Amino acid sequence: MSAIPQDGTVFRTIKATDMQTQGPGRAVKTTDEIAVALVVQDARLAEAWMDQKQWTLNWRETDILYQSPRTLATWENSTVTKANVSRFTVAKHVNTLVPSMIRGIFYEAPPFQLRPRGHSKASSIRAKQSAFATLLDEMEFQNEAEAGCESQCLNGTGIWKWGWQTTFDVQKTYVRKKAPIRVKLPFTSKEMTVHTAASDEFEIQDQEVEKNRPFFESKELGTVMPAPGWRARNQIWKAKYVIERSYMDFYALNELRWTRGYNLPPEAELKKWWEPPVETAPPPSAIVQQQQSNAIIHHAQRPDEEESKDPLAAPLEVLERWDKKTVKVVVNGKHCIRNEEHGLGRIPYLSANWWNIQNAGYGLGVGRLVGTDQRVEQGSTNAALDILSMAVNQQYARSRGANVPTQQIRSRLGGIIDVDGDVDKAFKIIDPPKVPAEVWTTIQVSKQASESVSGADEAFVQGGIPNKGGSSVVRTATGAGGVAAASAGRIEGPVGRFVNNVLIPFLYIMDDMVNERMPLAELRALIADDLGDDFEFDTDDYLNSKLKFEVLAGARLAAKKAMAQSLPLMVQILENPELTRQLNQTGWVIDVREIFEMFMEMSEWKNNRSLIRKMNAQEQQMYQQFNSAMQKNQQELQKINAKHAAKKDEIDQSAEARLAHDLILNAGERAGAHVEREVFEKESAPFYEEGVGQ
Repeated sequence: MSAIPQDGTVFRTIKATDMQTQGPGRAVKTTDEIAVALVVQDARLAEAWMDQKQWTLNWRETDILYQSPRTLATWENSTVTKANVSRFTVAKHVNTLVPSMIRGIFYEAPPFQLRPRGHSKASSIRAKQSAFATLLDEMEFQNEAEAGCESQCLNGTGIWKWGWQTTFDVQKTYVRKKAPIRVKLPFTSKEMTVHTAASDEFEIQDQEVEKNRPFFESKELGTVMPAPGWRARNQIWKAKYVIERSYMDFYALNELRWTRGYNLPPEAELKKWWEPPVETAPPPSAIVQQQQSNAIIHHAQRPDEEESKDPLAAPLEVLERWDKKTVKVVVNGKHCIRNEEHGLGRIPYLSANWWNIQNAGYGLGVGRLVGTDQRVEQGSTNAALDILSMAVNQQYARSRGANVPTQQIRSRLGGIIDVDGDVDKAFKIIDPPKVPAEVWTTIQVSKQASESVSGADEAFVQGGIPNKGGSSVVRTATGAGGVAAASAGRIEGPVGRFVNNVLIPFLYIMDDMVNERMPLAELRALIADDLGDDFEFDTDDYLNSKLKFEVLAGARLAAKKAMAQSLPLMVQILENPELTRQLNQTGWVIDVREIFEMFMEMSEWKNNRSLIRKMNAQEQQMYQQFNSAMQKNQQELQKINAKHAAKKDEIDQSAEARLAHDLILNAGERAGAHVEREVFEKESAPFYEEGVGQ
């Protein structure tokens, strides 16, 4: 445990011999004193570089444009304020695009599909999908993703942090003070439950439960400082190092004892850090100070400022320095509380840009892309309103030297001004200026330009086709669809960057962390909460299964529709008895439960556990009795059928014998008649030949 005093040693020169190398690909070790110096000096270096770049990326200006505060400007030599109407072009575009992104990514729960690779069992894949869906809900993944996407859209870059944490929750269970009475009913073997006043009383029991869970958090720009050489866009984890500045009080630091790797002093010694002389936390970065100290826009209080009179609630600065192998954590630039190899394999940060910048890690956002158009629209609108204000509050001219009042007199209803001489020659209303028609054209052009850049136009927002100035492209269904598809396609890039660089990588990371760090008993309980206690899966196959994550964003919703449409056809094919027979002959069988799960998945029903369940003892007994009766009835029916079949065969044989006898008898009679006819014809032939019979 080191406690370096503020005597300048924190800015000592770090020598090459201070870095304890262990060979290629191995982590570099340092002492706690060197770790403090390295973290503080790298934080100053990264902060200075980022403070310079925030002006180029217009983060502060974007923040002001988003809230569009009103300023007070007056006419020259008067107290009358000029027009200052706020325009929220940037805010409108951000709050149009971000919800569309989130709906497209999280159009179903969970927002992914698992595909097995190799010989992974279907039960293992279903168990993984259930576990991941529950974990994403617990960490409020969608809310954190939306917060980061807002920064991605507004400022050009969103940053998220992931990791593993151990917490202890207190769960309440309600236990009866006394069990209800079971009374046996007379003349039957059944029992009845009788509730009493004592059995209706419960007591609450608190049980401390350890939870090992992954986490996923959105980070504000300015709190995470990558190395100045970071240029891998959408991949902040490829920076040489990343430093995060946060502020923690005594209670938050004390809870870090549950996290593996932290080396905190005993609680009594830790509490001395908040005893006089009280340590003052260094201020946050200039970006955070400007964003949260600007009086004209609204933000929460700075994290380094006091929020409570509780002395242990005073914040202290915490710097975390992450590189590919090691992590170092320093409190207030003095106390090293963590200095070890983290074992995560990569820097635990993810990022996604709105528009990429060549040879740069940060990107361009809607605030910079649309901010200029908002200024043009707001300036033109206010200028036009000023001209209209002059037309409503007209100016007067009076003749110099005329017999008129020498001082300005405020106009009022029913007011009378006394003058000498001709009134028409003494006073005259100056003709008001007119608003140039080019002002409204400029506003319209600026609005269309901002919509075309961001994609938040009528086709995207309302599904309608905008006015294209007489173009025939929207006169056909194909053309209209092309316009709408082109509008929606403008956010496919940002959505794809979030999915490919944040969502899918985190799912693979979460799979590895769950396999390596979550106890199996806790994993089984997690899966049982969703799939039921009777769901069984092979633990070895679960841990070693190879899988692929697929994310069907809203733009690819047609894929799911095609799956739903093809499912009935697939069932008809599987119902073919010839196909079933051939599968059985080769040792295969169709899993009806799996088909049912497919139907439930496509229809979005979530009550499959209630719809199909195991029979209880009474239902099994009734089924067995019914099955026995059915078997007995089938046996009796088979006997009756056999008896009828034998009787039918006997009747058929008797009928066949009679038919054969009749056929033989008829054949003999026909044969005798034929012979008699032939004899008669021979005997009568000469008689006809002599002409006697003519």
